Amino acid sequence: RICEPGTYCVDGKKYLCPAGRYGTSGETSPLCTGLCTRGYYCPKGSTSPTERECGADGLICRTGSPEPQPIQVGYYSIGVTNTTRFFQTPCEPGYFCIDGIKYQCPAGTYGATSGLSTAACSGLCAPGFYCPSYPNPPSISRTQNECGNSSVYCPEGTGNEPEFVKSGYYSVLTTGMADDGRNATQNDVKICPKGFYCRQGIRIRCPEGTYGDVEGLSAVSCSGWCPAGYYCPFATIDYRLNPCLPGTYATKGAAVCMPCPASSQSRASVLKTFQLLPPEQAEKPPCTTHRECCFFG
Repeated sequence: RICEPGTYCVDGKKYLCPAGRYGTSGETSPLCTGLCTRGYYCPKGSTSPTERECGADGLICRTGSPEPQPIQVGYYSIGVTNTTRFFQTPCEPGYFCIDGIKYQCPAGTYGATSGLSTAACSGLCAPGFYCPSYPNPPSISRTQNECGNSSVYCPEGTGNEPEFVKSGYYSVLTTGMADDGRNATQNDVKICPKGFYCRQGIRIRCPEGTYGDVEGLSAVSCSGWCPAGYYCPFATIDYRLNPCLPGTYATKGAAVCMPCPASSQSRASVLKTFQLLPPEQAEKPPCTTHRECCFFG
């Protein structure tokens, strides 16, 4: 009687084909018909080179496999289908591998080496930089991309794009890195201080003739025009600290107090001459809000 498939016969005795091999009918050697096909495994007595599929992404079956082998940590599998894997290779930089499947390092992280096996990859993106991922290519450096300019900032772990600085705030560098003046690696924001207004992440002094008495200003007019009788140089916070002195005057929005003309009479003499005001009112301080104050108080 001829030997059945999956067996071989020697000296009238029948034996199962060894694991990793398969046999058709009439085999007379333990080599049987041949080796199991890669992506499949063949237990003892197999009759087909594709007896059983390897099983999953986390398993590989090389040519002649008697059983599936678990894939190494940090490797991913290759094969015709996800159940017939036959080769493994280390995860490339920028990726991590779990159970034989390769994934891009998440946005905000980077993968500097091969063979990574967790979603943490090599760590978080550095402050002042951003590390994109899907749908972009993965990041392989802690300083993958400079944040950009003053209008954006990148805290540690910034992903696909920098964060925009809100109006009334300005971007800063707090990492201790040397600032080269380009403001390309800002990593935090601060609220605009008094006396300044902030746009597109840049802190700018309140213009002459204005004042800024609150934080978080974003308009070039700051808190408003300097009132008449006061002067407001750049970055004025409290206009009340800058009154015009007698003999000077300032209209609304003035940066300096203007001196009265030398030919103008004193307020006291004008009042006395023309008896314009009662004595008790004549003792009041002179006005300083317009040029006419120089002549008529």
